[in-house]
Amino acid sequence: MGEGKEILKFESGEEIEPCTECTCLGTKIDQSGDDTTEIKHRISQTIKAINALNSTWWLRNINTNRKLYIYRTIMQSILMYGAEVRQIPTREINKILSTEMDVLRGSARKSRMERIKMNI
Repeated sequence: MGEGKEILKFESGEEIEPCTECTCLGTKIDQSGDDTTEIKHRISQTIKAINALNSTWWLRNINTNRKLYIYRTIMQSILMYGAEVRQIPTREINKILSTEMDVLRGSARKSRMERIKMNI
């Protein structure tokens, strides 16, 4: 990775080709150096978890507190893994908040068409 696109050659004859993206300890890193690739990856992983638990969200016999517990332990940890060390642009923060809202809306059994007004 980096700006140089040349093949690294070692004295032993081994060669390493450049790449544009790699994964290290579960974190995606690309050549641009920003965190948008990792954030998109985290959002897609969260959406996969949402889809896997979609039937659970719509059950009536599981109370809201239990659903919030599932959200905090599974979804939020997937979405926010490593976020404390990232520089997150406003555009990406909005995507994260939108994903969180989708999860919470599903746990409340509300579709996107049904708007919930917040009393502040």
